[in-house]
Amino acid sequence: MTQTITYKFFAAKEEVVHIDLNFDDHTFQIQPDPAVEKPSWAKLEHQKCSNCPLGADVEWCPTAVSIAQFLPHFTEKFSYEKTVIEVETPLRSIITKSTFQTGIASLLGLVCATSGCPHTKFLRPLARFHLPFANEQETVFRALAANLLAQYVENSNNGGQKALNFDELNKNYAQLSIVNGFLAERLRDGVERDAALNAVIILDGLALITPENTDGSFEDLEDVFVVE
Repeated sequence: MTQTITYKFFAAKEEVVHIDLNFDDHTFQIQPDPAVEKPSWAKLEHQKCSNCPLGADVEWCPTAVSIAQFLPHFTEKFSYEKTVIEVETPLRSIITKSTFQTGIASLLGLVCATSGCPHTKFLRPLARFHLPFANEQETVFRALAANLLAQYVENSNNGGQKALNFDELNKNYAQLSIVNGFLAERLRDGVERDAALNAVIILDGLALITPENTDGSFEDLEDVFVVE
């Protein structure tokens, strides 16, 4: 069984860009179309992340292969070009007017989290409940809440009394930032203009914000629980 999330990009005097992403219903790992040709920049050894745990027996970078499914639509897009983006999930449709870099960032975030990359797996529970175009506060709230719930469930299942903290989450985001840097370098060989590259920068910025809120200050969440 699979679930499908569809992205559509509408721009004046251009054909609609229609992208269907299919996910395993159980693991929510993305299922790339095997018929799509893999580009040379998707080879694991091409701009391989310095922290990549995958060995020589793996030929293709799982994240790059997943991105290669849709990147050809955006190789000649400038980051500032305007577009209307419609995202259809099994539960709802979301439409926004924005730029190509914003839409691609949302698309990349979903694909990277579900690609099977060992360093992005911690984000897959969030991807299962995909929220396109989340702002900084929404991103921080969802990331921290999901992480605390995951720890609580693990404690409950294992009968443990492990203290809840964000140590592992901070480590994961540190590794993710390294991945984002190498991903940008990899994509330089797959695009001619900057929309996709700036999309990675947007993602990395969001990845840096969450750890800044794990020191106990919760600066970006200070007004979330005000109800009166």
